[in-house]
Amino acid sequence: MADRPDREARRQANFAQAQKTSPLPPSLADVPLPGGLQLGEDEFVVRTARDWGVSISLVLTTQRLICPSDLTGRTQVSIPLSDVRDVQLRKHWVGFATIVVNRIDEPPASFPAHINGARMRADISAMTDAAKRATFPKLSVVTPPSTPDRYERLRQIGELRSSGVLSEAEFEEEKARILREP
Repeated sequence: MADRPDREARRQANFAQAQKTSPLPPSLADVPLPGGLQLGEDEFVVRTARDWGVSISLVLTTQRLICPSDLTGRTQVSIPLSDVRDVQLRKHWVGFATIVVNRIDEPPASFPAHINGARMRADISAMTDAAKRATFPKLSVVTPPSTPDRYERLRQIGELRSSGVLSEAEFEEEKARILREP
């Protein structure tokens, strides 16, 4: 039981970070998840079926989407947001719209979106994009110096001289200018 206060302190710290990075506001409340799943210390609920006004079992957290695996709704699947390739809203001519969650290396999951389908798709997509940005570190771009170093420029003008682009006099003038630079 001594771990409970420590867990709560870690959750509070993680919650403060999630509030800064999540595109949708997270909730600190422990919401019961379908299938007996538990929230991790750094995972927070951002939307539930009730928020979207739907009756299916659906929970979107900062790290995963818990949704029906198919239109029957009999089985649930927990999809890490970093594994989502894209989210589509498919509107059918007859019947109801569906949300299709295409996953990497897994069959797609789909569920009905009778109402608020566009909002559901937008919310899931926003969280998916945020999870992918967090998964892949930002790469810094290192720009080379605007002018090559002295030896490289000397080599380049030497090649230009050998190829006949620069005359001997032009080569000597350019070489002297390069060697004068600090």
